[in-house]
Amino acid sequence: MGAGGVFAVDHVDHVGVVAVGHATAPVIYGSPAVLPELRAAARLEPAVLLEGDRLASMLGSRAGRVLGPAWYGYATADTLAAAPNPAVRALAEDDLRRLARLREQTPLAERDESGTDGLPAFGYFDGPDLLAVACLGRWHQMPTLGVLTHPRARGRGLARMVVTAAAVHALTWREVVQYRAWHRNTASVTVATRSGFTHYCDGLVIDLAPGSGGDRAPS
Repeated sequence: MGAGGVFAVDHVDHVGVVAVGHATAPVIYGSPAVLPELRAAARLEPAVLLEGDRLASMLGSRAGRVLGPAWYGYATADTLAAAPNPAVRALAEDDLRRLARLREQTPLAERDESGTDGLPAFGYFDGPDLLAVACLGRWHQMPTLGVLTHPRARGRGLARMVVTAAAVHALTWREVVQYRAWHRNTASVTVATRSGFTHYCDGLVIDLAPGSGGDRAPS
């Protein structure tokens, strides 16, 4: 991962770029069918490559949905910036209607990106109202989390409170927890870094159109 390079990977339905912090070059991978295009893309500047437009153009009609670039950070018990705030508590089944209400009050693009749609979750309440939430999930056994704050409750540090509580719980599953956010979402990245997540890499995925070399249609 540190040396970078271009790799052909069987049975994938996408092209990926992973730029590890301080690595000499990004890792670029995809189906053997698009290997020539990936080798050509390796000559691009990393910042241009990660934006995705040039790589998608090289892939032509084989390029589907472009996802990213995304920011990936990781936290451990040693890096978390603070202890959980007692004002934050775990959500129960009875709180899911409050979570649904918070999502209804948030712009569609934000709630879709947040990944905050179920338990386990940790929230900050103002009386009966849920103002901020961090929900936990798993990606290939890696704990991940998403966060959402009511638009009128931002700038108060609530996101960091719920992220910290969720991360502490996730560390009972595994010794490291992941935070992902679109690179353009600078507010979310700031929450991650202030909560104690250390940047590891930036990533980009471009789905391949059916019949372009992957075994499955984009999902």
